[in-house]
Amino acid sequence: MNPTHKSANDSSPTGLARLPAPPAGRSGWPWTVETLAPTGTADWPRITLVTPSYQQAVYLEETLRSVLLQNYPALEYLVLDGGSTDGSAAIIERYAPHLAYRQSRKDGGQADAINQGFARATGEIVGWLNSDDFLLPGALFAVAEAFRRTQAEIVYGDAFEYFEDDHSLQYWQGYWVRPEFLQFGGVLPSHATFWRRAIHVPLWSELNCNVDGELWQRLVPGHRLHYLPLPLAVCRIHGESKSAAARWREKWREDDQRIWARHGRPTRNRFFRHWFDRSQRVFKWFTRRRNLPAKHAILAACAWPPPKWRASRL
Repeated sequence: MNPTHKSANDSSPTGLARLPAPPAGRSGWPWTVETLAPTGTADWPRITLVTPSYQQAVYLEETLRSVLLQNYPALEYLVLDGGSTDGSAAIIERYAPHLAYRQSRKDGGQADAINQGFARATGEIVGWLNSDDFLLPGALFAVAEAFRRTQAEIVYGDAFEYFEDDHSLQYWQGYWVRPEFLQFGGVLPSHATFWRRAIHVPLWSELNCNVDGELWQRLVPGHRLHYLPLPLAVCRIHGESKSAAARWREKWREDDQRIWARHGRPTRNRFFRHWFDRSQRVFKWFTRRRNLPAKHAILAACAWPPPKWRASRL
């Protein structure tokens, strides 16, 4: 039961026909390509997706379209902008008819904006997508189907990293996730992780950068996870991203100190770290070729030029 994809050359009235026209010169996903729902399906679970944003106008429209062109029939999409002055408010207003809620006013930062969004959520399944990242075709249908056919409370998948400096892609393969591994950070991608609202806990709003890494240490233990070996989203690495920009380094260090005070420092036990490294290699070796045709199909459905690969080519 796989979603299909179509381009702007197909004239049937779906999401592409309803959304504002893409900027001149933009094509492929999510500009002139969209996902179509699988046929013969029952009711889909309601998904609430929250996008926090601040001064990200250059990326924001791509993010919005990547969610709306999923054409997921039970979507609740909330966009919370922190009072940007770069044109973000105008972009959000253009897409307002397709949003369940939007705001553009000063907030307490990324975690506070996400918490405000989740406080309004009514979906059975929730997640968030930063305004410089974007979903891949069919992501929401794949996630919903995983929740429907398993007893999972958390579903996570693979992703791509897109490097703006040389326009290259790298495939990010999912980890084997155990609660004791969460101390290291980076084992769950926020842009490709969804969970049932019934188990949700608020984000720690005092943190600036590692809001997801800390959240997983409280959210994951005691709950059932399901790994979906498909790429669900793209994380953009650019000069101003928190994971790359030098000006955020001190904020990362401050977050580390707060997190260590609450959860303890990551272990320095070399035998544990060796077990972590070896177990991940084994897990990734056994899962890397799963769903390989579907992975290639998702990349082909994006209708991008042939990608330049930095590493981890499919």
